Amino acid sequence: YFFKSVLTSLDEGKVIHSAIALTMRIMGILSLVGGVYLLVEVLKASFDMTTEATIGGLVLSVFLAAAVLAIAQILFHRAEGIRDIHESSFKVITVFSIVCKAIGEIYATFGVALGFGGCIYVWFAKSNPLFLLGEVNRFLPILEPEPTFFGGIFFLFYFGVTSFVVLMVSYFLAEAFVVMTEMAKNIRHMLRNQ
Repeated sequence: YFFKSVLTSLDEGKVIHSAIALTMRIMGILSLVGGVYLLVEVLKASFDMTTEATIGGLVLSVFLAAAVLAIAQILFHRAEGIRDIHESSFKVITVFSIVCKAIGEIYATFGVALGFGGCIYVWFAKSNPLFLLGEVNRFLPILEPEPTFFGGIFFLFYFGVTSFVVLMVSYFLAEAFVVMTEMAKNIRHMLRNQ
């Protein structure tokens, strides 16, 4: 009887919704902790440079701090959305749709903040801000902006466009999953009425 109740809970989707919502809340808390660590690393590196680079690093840190707070809020908001899903025939698809949106929103938020902060950093420090990000740099496109005014503008444009494309693709995928769900419901309804 124990395993049957587990399977029934999984089939109803409550366990899946709760587990993923909890995981996203934990990720929100971890993003705050990781964000503080990233900010400390950026500031520490910035203070070992020239005055102009330090000013650029401070501005970059402000944008990154705003992004970290926004990312945590995205994760908490999307976790609430998953928790509040009502009865549905397709539990995992609905959850996957919300997670897909969250991934795009997180990447876009971080990318736009890095674009603006990095643009200003390039103007002041005359170097690439990506080296300040340490291991986070692995998840970002490789870019070596010129240490000029237009190099900073290009950095902002590049990350702005990349963030927009990632956001649109994630929303497209999320909506495609919802459309698949609706099509499956309609086909099921048509088969029952025949």
